[in-house]
Amino acid sequence: MMHEPFDSDLLKQVFAETQVVRTPLSGIIQGYHVLPYILVGPEERREQRSIEIRGKIRVSPRLVISPSVRGETYGDLFRESEVMDQALVARVFSFFYTSKHNVTLEGEELKITKADRDPASQINRALDELARREIINTGVILCPNVRFYPVSIDRFITEILQREFR
Repeated sequence: MMHEPFDSDLLKQVFAETQVVRTPLSGIIQGYHVLPYILVGPEERREQRSIEIRGKIRVSPRLVISPSVRGETYGDLFRESEVMDQALVARVFSFFYTSKHNVTLEGEELKITKADRDPASQINRALDELARREIINTGVILCPNVRFYPVSIDRFITEILQREFR
């Protein structure tokens, strides 16, 4: 299947415009950690509606020596192709910050739902739910373009890595 030429400026824009509304109070300290997240963005054709993606990223210990020359792709990590832009599926999953610290990731429990409310209202609903249930380990992310949600997840993890491994 052929795709249009890939626009790296679009990915940079999605990364820059992603808003990490809330990071987990606990992050990556040592050993394997699970980082649950709720990501919300506008539905592509109806921006007054939103798409919510809930998942978990399992993060390895700080140092990983991998025999693989090729990195893991977004498609490998998320195992989802209905919402994700197909041009991202084979793109290598990497972090801007990990030149100093090497980690590996695994995706778990991906759940995608559509909501009849705008993204800001859906974010507020997710924040209220987490507060009501006293959940402190889940990040909340506002994504500008849900087709490229793995780039927003990349931004979320990058912020945590910067905080944890300065």
